[in-house]
Amino acid sequence: MKNLLLSGLTIAAFAAVLPETALAHGGQYRGPGDVVPPGPGGGGNTGRPSGPTTGGPAGPSAPGPSGPATGGPAGPSTGGPAGPAGGRGPVTGGRGAALSDDLTRWNFWWEFNKDPFIRLRDAINQGGPQTGSDDFYLGKRKDSASNSMKPSSEDILGVILPALKKAIDSTDQRDINSSCMIAMAKIGKNHPEFKLKDIFTPRLSTNDQEIRETAALSLGIAAIAEEDEMTMLTDLALDRGVGREASGGSVNNRTRAFALYGLGLMAYKTTNVEIKKKAFAALKLVLEDSKERDRNLKVAAINGIGILNIGNQSDAEKQLIKDAVTALEKFFMVKGGAGKNLIQSHCPPAIAKLIGRAHPDAEHFKDMFAAELNEKSKIKRSGNEISESCALALGQLAKPYTDKKDPDAKYSKLLLKMWTKHKDAQTRNFSILSLGWIGGELNREALVKAFDKANKNQEKPWCSMALGVYSHLEYAAQKERDGSSTPESFIGDTLFKEFKKAKSPELQGALAIGLGLNRYKEAADEMRSRMLKNQAKEEMAGYLAIGLALMGDDTSKEDIKTVIDQSTRRFTLLQQAAIALGKLGDKGVAEQLQKLMTEGEPNLAKLSAIASAIGFIGDKRSIEPLKTLLFDDKLGDLSRAFAAVALGGIADKEPLPWNSKISTNMNYRASVETLTNGSSGILDIL
Repeated sequence: MKNLLLSGLTIAAFAAVLPETALAHGGQYRGPGDVVPPGPGGGGNTGRPSGPTTGGPAGPSAPGPSGPATGGPAGPSTGGPAGPAGGRGPVTGGRGAALSDDLTRWNFWWEFNKDPFIRLRDAINQGGPQTGSDDFYLGKRKDSASNSMKPSSEDILGVILPALKKAIDSTDQRDINSSCMIAMAKIGKNHPEFKLKDIFTPRLSTNDQEIRETAALSLGIAAIAEEDEMTMLTDLALDRGVGREASGGSVNNRTRAFALYGLGLMAYKTTNVEIKKKAFAALKLVLEDSKERDRNLKVAAINGIGILNIGNQSDAEKQLIKDAVTALEKFFMVKGGAGKNLIQSHCPPAIAKLIGRAHPDAEHFKDMFAAELNEKSKIKRSGNEISESCALALGQLAKPYTDKKDPDAKYSKLLLKMWTKHKDAQTRNFSILSLGWIGGELNREALVKAFDKANKNQEKPWCSMALGVYSHLEYAAQKERDGSSTPESFIGDTLFKEFKKAKSPELQGALAIGLGLNRYKEAADEMRSRMLKNQAKEEMAGYLAIGLALMGDDTSKEDIKTVIDQSTRRFTLLQQAAIALGKLGDKGVAEQLQKLMTEGEPNLAKLSAIASAIGFIGDKRSIEPLKTLLFDDKLGDLSRAFAAVALGGIADKEPLPWNSKISTNMNYRASVETLTNGSSGILDIL
């Protein structure tokens, strides 16, 4: 049940023609295809889901970068802009050679990180695009009760939860079961007549691996941090006690990995320090177990620690942060080969998430990561994942500088040097992007110069994203300080000048997102015109629609509505345009989608695109139509699963997708099977 948000967002074009077979987690992929490297030593595949799975969406229309097209139709997609067309699986060249994806493309980063920028649910509930604060990506926002389309408690407890329970109790079908569990977990409320734990726990012992791991994960997503739930998750993660008993024997490693992520998710949501301590204790045990070589468990433990979301007010919180970063640093500094380094590369982003720029230990870690990036570490590393992760982490830890003598100046200078000098293309790309995250006037100047000198196909898209991120954060910071803000017009002028002469769809898409993040409305007319003229180029047209929405161009609403009406067979563009219209605060987009849902043939790809977009938009008026779909026996199982996903999206307790906590600022190039593999990883679930 892949991400119903954003991140997941991707409907494969093949869904319209392939049979409706089972799909891992009933979901849809939105990240890079084929990113999981072979497992060295004892580290690799740990028991794949037992049923048939898809390798991820496969056609050029996929809304998110996709994995190889090896299976059935794409499952429920997520609400958010569609991903790059280049994310498909390997294709065959003229002589039969496999041509792999170019994973250095900007699209992959955007698909994993776009949710905090789009913030679709905020826009729908507040009537228009909103700007977050400097920590916007953590999912913090202010609710607006006025004119909200959010479902009420009565809608959730009286209609949605009972419907999902009835659906899951009526069948053992994999996609419906897993979709209903994740949907109920996103709601995260016990019903007066039943507890979520009592629905999830019995499914831990089924013969279907996908159902088992989904049940474990659902306990964490629900984040009902009571003693029974916490004990169950901990014991599942450690293969002991009530977890082993509920599983009918030992807990396999895939289920353990999902439980480890669940511990992090539960800890993130609660303010109870004791719960966070218990979660950390279990995660630390797995991380420090020298006999445990499974890379999926180690990566899950690292990322689980990274999202503990620990405050810094009480002595207990300060001690817990210290213990957490100490454990991560200790593991990071152990010597090892390429396999070990891939696992260790998850530590720098995790540490950055834990401490941020203001923590006293930030100076220590900035120096450590800078030494790694500059190849001056005492430890010789293999592969490029460590340098990639350190470049990302420096973007989250380093501060802007106004003077060359500023202590933080050296980090921005190093990143700029890596942009031009590092041997690894992904490290170069992450380095320039991090300058946008750091911000500051001098980095702004450096980014503009880099953009001017960059080659069009590989480098300009990344510079565009960096300038967009810089603009977005600067606008947010000014608004936080002064209550109002003005977009950076010079950056907008620079991007628009390039946009007007750009021919490549890939570059036009990146520039559209950059212009949107910059709120440069002077480009709206040209962007709108290209969107209408290039609907057959679904990926580019979709990014143009999202760019118009990001800049808050209300005059584009009617044209985007037209695109939706004309895209009944362009499922990627249909979904992206719907997300864009929702981002612009259009209250009628859900009704427009509902009308399309019941018109024409009940095509699977069409239903999945519409249902997932409706779910992420979160309009309570969609509840009854989706409930009808959920129990329509004339529809196939997977189509009904999409309806469950959408219902869970409408009633989601959180403003951002649950797994955006993990995917944001993560090094997706250091992937393992249970993190993201194109079909059944933690980031592939709606």
